[in-house]
Amino acid sequence: MSCATQPTPTRWPLRALMTLTGVRGDEALNCDGHGTVPVSDMEISARLKQATNRLKAQGIDSENGRVDYRALAGSSAFSEYKALTYALRDFDPAALTSDAERMAFWINLYNALMIHAVIAYGVRRSVNDDWGFFDRTAYIVGGYRFSANDIEHGILRANAGHPALPGPWFRADDARQAFCMRSIDVRLHFALVCAAKSCPPIAFYEAERLETQLEVATRNFMSGGGVEIDRAQRIVGLSRIFSWYAADFGARLFGYWQQERLLEFAARYAGEDADFLRTPGLRVRFLRYDWTLNV
Repeated sequence: MSCATQPTPTRWPLRALMTLTGVRGDEALNCDGHGTVPVSDMEISARLKQATNRLKAQGIDSENGRVDYRALAGSSAFSEYKALTYALRDFDPAALTSDAERMAFWINLYNALMIHAVIAYGVRRSVNDDWGFFDRTAYIVGGYRFSANDIEHGILRANAGHPALPGPWFRADDARQAFCMRSIDVRLHFALVCAAKSCPPIAFYEAERLETQLEVATRNFMSGGGVEIDRAQRIVGLSRIFSWYAADFGARLFGYWQQERLLEFAARYAGEDADFLRTPGLRVRFLRYDWTLNV
């Protein structure tokens, strides 16, 4: 599944990783067909939102975020969604003019891309069974290839780079930098769904309601197991997300330094536990992340 794209000057650590995992730089999930109806740049964001809502209605449990990939694979909603992804090849992301439009579009695209990839690649147990999954999983958008990692670490995390790799995600001469967010909104970590049980429940976002939706997503994640408090032992368990992306929250060394920054963020969503999370001397441990498929 490949098609011609604009050349992307990939940084050497990622080039090496892609070579080791057998990921091709022209591989994408929207290169194996053609859309039947032309879609303008002005329409595509709204059309994608409608298509993802149909996916949600036909195969996603709104209560717990579980996805019925088998049901979706044979659904009319998935066929319609796939046909629409072909139009992304000619879509100019610069048509998204506001920060809210950009953030909602790329979060929705990431979440739908992950569903598409699980079905297309026949994932049965975990996306982590394929070391190159997040680089292999990609769409062509506006002539450029965007993998799941490109969307997360390049676009949405303002080119901050992967926590395990040094330096920014996109090189200075990479034209995709023009589409990056200007700063990191850490709530994105509770909106992106990586097809694992420990991920947040899947949802799709609207630019007009983005602020409220991100607040709800973050609060639901934190109250749904993202933070565990043991008052007797003075231990706070935090989702492993807070370790991987500690720098986004203002901490350092994968969350083992400046942990008070993590606790302060958690306190904002802790209700009656907020004062406890702000007391000095608490110990933080990071919870096990369940990478089993979110079915």
